[in-house]
Amino acid sequence: MPYAVVLYLDPKKSKPILQVIHELAQENIAPYMQVYHLQPHVTLAIYEDLDCQTCESKISGLAGKIRGFDLNFSFLGIFHSANPVVFIGPTTSEELLDIHTQLHWTLKDDAHQPWELYKPGQWVPHCSLAVEFPATKLQEAVHVCLKLPLPLLIPAASLGVVQFEPLQPLYNYKIGKPNT
Repeated sequence: MPYAVVLYLDPKKSKPILQVIHELAQENIAPYMQVYHLQPHVTLAIYEDLDCQTCESKISGLAGKIRGFDLNFSFLGIFHSANPVVFIGPTTSEELLDIHTQLHWTLKDDAHQPWELYKPGQWVPHCSLAVEFPATKLQEAVHVCLKLPLPLLIPAASLGVVQFEPLQPLYNYKIGKPNT
């Protein structure tokens, strides 16, 4: 079962994102994000296998070292495929790239079979709005997502791990504060 390491966004500042996700579900365009109660986030890595006990302490430690910072979501994008993804992307910052690289380095001995698209140098940081929907509804999804008032400046809130298929959050640590 794959595991995603995610950077969760501040819940209060993410309300415009949640409103769009809600509308996508209500209009039966792309309900997945709402049905599974996925909180707005940026996925930093996906691994096919993860030693959760060892990784939890490492992720907790890394979260405590990360200083609070904002993500500036400045554009709407599409990963175009048979199962498209509509997302908002943050303007890439040195801080975000450093956290991404630190995470991969920190988990190098405990995480196995990383997904290529999430490796440093290949990763496109993004916050998904519409996933797991038919390509025939792409135009409708984009129309709803265009309602987001970009740019959005949203603080990063925590670092977490989610197991999927089935979807199950495992742990979540606030950034910039000691975790016990």
